[in-house]
Amino acid sequence: MTLARNPRRLLWVAALIVAGTCACVALRPDHPPTNASQPVTAHAADTTAPSGALLSVTVRDLRNTKGDLVFGVFTQAGGFPNVKDRSVHWDVKPAGADAVTFTTRLPPGRYGAGVLHDENRSGDMDKGVAGIPLEGYGVTNNPKPPLRKATFEEATFTLPPEGATMTISLQYF
Repeated sequence: MTLARNPRRLLWVAALIVAGTCACVALRPDHPPTNASQPVTAHAADTTAPSGALLSVTVRDLRNTKGDLVFGVFTQAGGFPNVKDRSVHWDVKPAGADAVTFTTRLPPGRYGAGVLHDENRSGDMDKGVAGIPLEGYGVTNNPKPPLRKATFEEATFTLPPEGATMTISLQYF
């Protein structure tokens, strides 16, 4: 029995040929997907630059490598320097031998940043008698007020569009 004598078989063969051709065209790398619900995103990451200004803050003067460094960036005094929900950037890294660097991209503007050396990983500043901190801490601009924590205004800096590199020196009591 030939294809010309059996119209059903002819339709099946034609359908298979069309389906095979469509599948081959869809798999070609230079042919975008035909499914309109899926956007073409191949190579998008290769061509887009990260947005925001690069802020790089190196934390120095750790007394040991125990625990974590908890780093927060803030745009206002409320919550500064240790309330995660009030920060615009929050990061935690293991304490390093010499220094640990935190980086993020943020819109250019006015910020203050702080870091806690959470040696026992409790998630909070441990305090001793009369509220004296038992763990290291520091803020941008490195103010070291003797009997109080640094204020947001003392730690404020301007992040320019080209970015900034800063250092926070930890203090311990």
